[in-house]
Amino acid sequence: MKRKSQGRLLLLLLLAAAALLLYLRQDTPPDYQSDGLLRVCIDAGHGGDDPGAPDRDRTRFEKDDCLSMTLAVETALRASHPEIEVLLTRTEDTYLKLDERCDMANDWRADLFVSIHRNSAQSDAQGVEIWIPSGKPAADKRLAQAIFDGLKAVGVSKARGVKGGTAANPTSDYYVLGHTDMPSCLIELGFMTNAEDNALLDRHHNAYAQAIADAIADTLLAQ
Repeated sequence: MKRKSQGRLLLLLLLAAAALLLYLRQDTPPDYQSDGLLRVCIDAGHGGDDPGAPDRDRTRFEKDDCLSMTLAVETALRASHPEIEVLLTRTEDTYLKLDERCDMANDWRADLFVSIHRNSAQSDAQGVEIWIPSGKPAADKRLAQAIFDGLKAVGVSKARGVKGGTAANPTSDYYVLGHTDMPSCLIELGFMTNAEDNALLDRHHNAYAQAIADAIADTLLAQ
């Protein structure tokens, strides 16, 4: 009986230790600098045969705005923070499957993953929002909030916030957020279907890019 009691006690202690370790891993930011490198993978949504959302006149497409902003963020990062390595999932109007985008980031062992998109609606919806995994991990939330605050400081039509899950289901994840191994977020940089959002993107294009770049750098360099 004594051995059984000791065995149960040991099992309980092991379970408690495992639970504590899991809790600490969820609330402690990852050690981005453990390999001595600072790496971010930036994903331009859509591309090639997948145009994404159009504007109301169908003369402007999401894939083009995503790529333009991604290239601008890369330029801003390389100019302001040359110590950070940048990988782009695409650099031209090409089609990539979602799993290919995730594999690129995972295989490269990126420290952060940022996917750039634009929103769309049948209504007059407008504004900027950023999505993170449904579990709202602390590191992902810090990255997204830093980007959101930077964009808001530049100027947006409506601050829609940092959100977990997807627009359809708060307990599910956008594919690229659920299948990347590092802290990640998906930026919805205004609505293609809103004229004010399109005008703001054109007017503040470089400022938005710099805000995203600075938030990425601040997140990495803070560790």
